[in-house]
Amino acid sequence: MNDTETIRYFDRLAGQWTERYARSEHFRRRLETVLAWVDREPSGGSILDFGCGSGVMVRALVERGFSVTGVDGSSGMIAAAQQHLRSAPDRYHLEGVTGEGYDGAYARQTYHGVLCVAVLEYVRDPNALLGRMAALTEAGGFLILSVPNQTSVLRKLEWFLHQHPTLKKGAAAFAGLAGTDSYLHLQTQQFTHSAIDRPLRELGFVPEEIRYLVSPSALRALENNARIGMNMMLKYRKRARSDGAR
Repeated sequence: MNDTETIRYFDRLAGQWTERYARSEHFRRRLETVLAWVDREPSGGSILDFGCGSGVMVRALVERGFSVTGVDGSSGMIAAAQQHLRSAPDRYHLEGVTGEGYDGAYARQTYHGVLCVAVLEYVRDPNALLGRMAALTEAGGFLILSVPNQTSVLRKLEWFLHQHPTLKKGAAAFAGLAGTDSYLHLQTQQFTHSAIDRPLRELGFVPEEIRYLVSPSALRALENNARIGMNMMLKYRKRARSDGAR
């Protein structure tokens, strides 16, 4: 997230990021999934949205009564979020971060909920960032992640098309594949379920939800399958301290 090329990429997209939630079915359904999971939590709790983008999730959460801290490595995204949140309830704080350590005031407290949606695939050390998000989740709280699903045959096809740009017509069904400025060029890796599940269990988390999203419309009925859905969304619960003593 703090690699210079990646930051420049998201700075360029910042002005249109909010609009993507209106015109992209993938963005809308990802937002709907997050909100459906968060709506089960007691209103009024604190939430960290790490990689908040233009603040769409921040706004939806504060309007539900949560207190939200939005953090992003792109100054363009933070500026877009400030614009998007101008008329939102005053229960949010926005913060830009720089450097490999992602240090900032936001890290001086823990949160009932932590969102890290479409972030891990862009950082140089995903395990270190995952550990930091886990540490910022309070005991009994939740962590929601969204990552590209390495197991998906559609992801494998997407990568093949990305690696063979001459197959331009075949790539047309997948967004953002062509050229060095595509999101695939910026990804550090994709993830299997075990690559996320194992370290989180070791850190005292238990899985609550998993859903696979994103596929061509013809396969929409099948996308909630580890071999089909291109994105993997997960919700984990951090064990209460008393649970760890059992």
